[in-house]
Amino acid sequence: MMKVLGALTSTVVALVSLVPSASAQTAAAPDCQFGNTYGVVVDRAYLRTQTGNVAIGKIQLCRDSDYKYWGFVLLNNPLTTSQWADAVLTRYRDGLQGSISCDSPGGNGKVLPGQTRCWTPKFTGLSRLYTFRAEATVTSSHTGDWYAWGSTSQTR
Repeated sequence: MMKVLGALTSTVVALVSLVPSASAQTAAAPDCQFGNTYGVVVDRAYLRTQTGNVAIGKIQLCRDSDYKYWGFVLLNNPLTTSQWADAVLTRYRDGLQGSISCDSPGGNGKVLPGQTRCWTPKFTGLSRLYTFRAEATVTSSHTGDWYAWGSTSQTR
């Protein structure tokens, strides 16, 4: 009886160690990705279709521990062959603004058919005078019209 219980206990321990952890499951769709690292979500909004108002993904305003900000778009499903998407990060200060997109140097390029995410390069945000907004669009490659759009609030 003791041998059977010992063998059963070993089997249960082995099976429990095979169950994926919550963090491994979360990694399938991470928030605020930038290359192989991740940041903090400062603000987020859904990307909604122009017709039907259906949420198809999200745009996130992200920040790292050095107060560098970037935009990150994460779609629920890969884009079709007739769509592409892009995120734009805008930095505001004293009435001036500058914008960068996923296609800017340092970003990973716009979202192409079969893909689900892209990130912009980082903008420094060390000065408390800076505010930021992240926007994203999904565009039809046939017509050039927006299929979906979303924007975070302008915030720090």
